Amino acid sequence: MPKGSESPRRKRLVRGFWVGFSTLVIALLLHLLGIVQPLEWKSWDARLRLLARPERAGRDIVIFLIDQYSLDYFEKQMGLPWPWPRQVYSAVIDYLRTGGAKAVFFDLIFSESSRAGVEDDQDMARAMKEAGNVFLTLSLSQKEKSEEAMPASTLDRFAVAAEKLPPCSYPLALSAGLPVDVLIRAARGAGNVLFLPDKDGIFRRLPLAGSYVGRLIPSISVALADFTGGGKNFSSVPVDSSGRMIIRYHGPAETYKRYSIASIINSWALIEEGKEPQVAPSEFAGKIVLIGGNAPGILDNRPTPLSGACPGVEIHATVLDNLLRKDFIRIPPLAVFIAFLAFVSFLTAVGASVLRKIRQLVALFIFCLAIPGAAAWLAFRSGFWLDFVVPELSVVVGFLGASLLNYSVEGKQRRFIKSVFQHYLSPDVIERVIENPALLRLGGEKREITSFFSDVAGFTSISEALSPEELVNLLNEYLSEMTDIILSSGGTLDKYEGDAIVAFWNAPLDQPDHALRACRAALVCQKRLAALQPHFLEKYGKAVGARIGLNSGAAVVGNMGSTRRFDYTAMGDTINLAARLEGACKQYKVPVLIGETTFGLIRDGIAAREVDVIRVVGKAKPVAVYEIIGEKSGLAPEETERLKLYEEAREAYKRREWQRAAGLFEKIEGDALAALYRERCDNLSTSPPAADWDGVFHLKSK
Repeated sequence: MPKGSESPRRKRLVRGFWVGFSTLVIALLLHLLGIVQPLEWKSWDARLRLLARPERAGRDIVIFLIDQYSLDYFEKQMGLPWPWPRQVYSAVIDYLRTGGAKAVFFDLIFSESSRAGVEDDQDMARAMKEAGNVFLTLSLSQKEKSEEAMPASTLDRFAVAAEKLPPCSYPLALSAGLPVDVLIRAARGAGNVLFLPDKDGIFRRLPLAGSYVGRLIPSISVALADFTGGGKNFSSVPVDSSGRMIIRYHGPAETYKRYSIASIINSWALIEEGKEPQVAPSEFAGKIVLIGGNAPGILDNRPTPLSGACPGVEIHATVLDNLLRKDFIRIPPLAVFIAFLAFVSFLTAVGASVLRKIRQLVALFIFCLAIPGAAAWLAFRSGFWLDFVVPELSVVVGFLGASLLNYSVEGKQRRFIKSVFQHYLSPDVIERVIENPALLRLGGEKREITSFFSDVAGFTSISEALSPEELVNLLNEYLSEMTDIILSSGGTLDKYEGDAIVAFWNAPLDQPDHALRACRAALVCQKRLAALQPHFLEKYGKAVGARIGLNSGAAVVGNMGSTRRFDYTAMGDTINLAARLEGACKQYKVPVLIGETTFGLIRDGIAAREVDVIRVVGKAKPVAVYEIIGEKSGLAPEETERLKLYEEAREAYKRREWQRAAGLFEKIEGDALAALYRERCDNLSTSPPAADWDGVFHLKSK
């Protein structure tokens, strides 16, 4: 490889590195400033919709819903409009106590006394005390400031010790709403049910506690988990700086088993009458029952990533389920996220800077786009929220940045090289030069090549018979046809010298089969010329034939010339001998001659015959030369027989059996070379050579 050929690649690597670094900085700023956070929330919602598994939801958590059916039923059948008297809830509590429920939570606001009177509140308090497992709501508001200071002692028994929670700054409440005194005193516990959604209105997080009058008041989910889990410690729950845990939704609304509260109340009434209930209380043995509403008039439906309107009580049920089973979603450490972001940023930017082909760039872009998606999927399966949007944006920014920079830096150069060299370099060679413009520098390298030298037979007489315009047109047609064949076979066009074509193979691209490519190109050129003869005769009144010389060997290949003007060419004895062989074609009356080195490289695939052993002008060492006939696999039987006969005659000639050789050559009809040898045998028979005759023929001219 030429000296300095790594420089362009290194430059692209460096350029890609800086694009990747810039992309990383931009992506980190987007992440830290939260500019694309709304998009990330939507991507998380999509992951939940695609990957959530309802079967993971705990079966020990059930929900009693005050639905529209229940409201309509009790109003029409029993004359009980909403809000219901407390004795309805007393019946539910007694029913669940009979069935052996583990805990009961009312997601209802009992901040005012019952309209049915004090006795109604007292009846519910009686049922709560007998059950000993009923939890009520506390409403800690971060927006409305309390006008009256609540006695701290009222909240003491509901507060949670700081050491049981993760250390962080929990939301500060400005006011607190409690149930009426008689009910709160009878409750086994209570917890906060008010929490704010994300800025887009979707509930994805829930604080474990709120800070009020110097105390940590737990969310209802924490209070229930603490009670039903035997005094759990929640200090290892993953939370953000505000004490909010990510809710791991297992499915949309109705993921947890639901019952219409009307069926439960009717079941208790049937039990009191000694009849079979709709739903047996024993079905709730050991269960945690959460009671809330989803009827439109109750206004407790909230949007979640999986449901546009989910009962608030089901959100509490999900958080409780997460806490009891330690089924959490974590955020990866910032260092891990930065490392991942750096990986996709540098991979995309460096890859887009280094790769050149469109299909490679498209494949890289698709692959890099898929990486954040695959990583986010794997992270979700492992219980992590790995950002998806910022890494995807880094891929897009890195790819576009590297591509635009490549276009601005190299696009002009690429277009110039293609426009200049497309006429005499094959597309592969052009791509090589574009890939490594250092090839255009002055200098060369030693390589083994196969050189091609062709000339139009009888060009002088053709040029004398045609007008200049006709001659130019003929030459253009001829050179175009031959050049297309050479380039399509991977050859490099060296130059035109009038009607002569100089080309070579195995430079600058490596072509282990360079000799075979060159011979096949020569055969195709002759075949194409034969097909064009009627056209040339009709248009110009002249037949056009070509002689071709091929030779393989070492040569110096590279850009030769001055610093202002140079050509990519090959120099050396290999090229000179190819030119001599082209000239020898005229003497031997054959269309193509190849050197012995070339013959050694193609003898297994191409049929050829030894023409002579010659000593060219300016060379002391003789060389064997051969005529190529065609591909061995496509040789007709009669051609094979003619070759055998020729080889037999040639061997007789070498043994000085002049008469026998002449007789054999005479049998090969229509062969100019055989006729030449027959004449030579006749002359040698009449005037035999000296005893030291070595069979070498001396070419007198170039």
